[in-house]
Amino acid sequence: MKALYITSVVTFSGKTALCLGLGLYMQARGLKVGYMKPVSLQDYRIGNQIVDEDAEFVRRVLRLEMNANQLAPVILSDSLLDSVMDGSVRRDFWAEMHQTYEQAKQGKDIVLMEGGASMRDGSVVGLSTVEVVHRLNIPTLAVIRWRDLAHVLDDIAAAKRRIEHLLYGVVINNVPETAWEKAKTKVAPYLESIGIPVFGVLPHQRELQAITIGELIALLDAQVLTGEQMASRLVENLSVGAMTVESALPLFRRTINKAVITGGDRTDLQAAALETSTAALILTGNLQPSATIVRRAEELGVAVLLVSDTTMEAVEKIESVMGRTRLGQAEKLNRFQAMLAEHLDYARLLKGLELE
Repeated sequence: MKALYITSVVTFSGKTALCLGLGLYMQARGLKVGYMKPVSLQDYRIGNQIVDEDAEFVRRVLRLEMNANQLAPVILSDSLLDSVMDGSVRRDFWAEMHQTYEQAKQGKDIVLMEGGASMRDGSVVGLSTVEVVHRLNIPTLAVIRWRDLAHVLDDIAAAKRRIEHLLYGVVINNVPETAWEKAKTKVAPYLESIGIPVFGVLPHQRELQAITIGELIALLDAQVLTGEQMASRLVENLSVGAMTVESALPLFRRTINKAVITGGDRTDLQAAALETSTAALILTGNLQPSATIVRRAEELGVAVLLVSDTTMEAVEKIESVMGRTRLGQAEKLNRFQAMLAEHLDYARLLKGLELE
């Protein structure tokens, strides 16, 4: 049985998406795949259970037998951390994680272990990436999100310094078109020359990080004024309408398939947004828009969502999830798999794990 730990240095790097892509590819080749998340900072409620949202999604897509709360045994909720700080917790976190690891690998050819948002996550209970991979001696694949050249090189150097000989290689993700040539012809060859395998360089695909209108409704607890039938429509960009129409209009025109967040009383900005490529108006402060705006939005097929949050509160909520590689729709999952088939060296990755 093999194991592969998938980690990152910063948030929204694409670890869960890569776990899914690898898992589906391996399953298609007849391999039995397990999955677990040693520690999680994302508490997500399903019924009366607190689970990790990513683990639940992977469980469903890969059709795993274990429950989501088994796949992510240690979820660091605020209440648990309070117990850690006041000394009232009586749990052996390492033992819980290790028991899940033993269960996850039963009857499997490989277990994919997904790390937290950074290599620090879980340090407070002894379950950081560095501690887990070194204690279990697990090869580790680092997913590096392209921010700029300096950050990419620094992130990979930091991963190598922390993970040491267990760094199996890297995948550089979310590379914009402007940096593509440099990533392929300069960065990847340089890393290979210093002994760090690059298994893939993946292009930025804006639509993979889009959020649906339905997800926005749930996230913001929004009242739907128009567009109830548009829950599956994707929103690729976010614009904040807090300026004059003259300042906002050029921005609105440049930004396609967007959600515009503005006060419910800013009829001027709402009207301007409706004349550009807008998927949704998010109206803050529980201020009802004019009937004219609602009618025009209905005519154009634009969702109008009314929320009680202030504009900044709504922006913060959306930005906390926008930018993740979100594969909840079959079409997006298929597109991501096609991208991996083109840009990820599956054969080399599996061969090094003695699975090819």
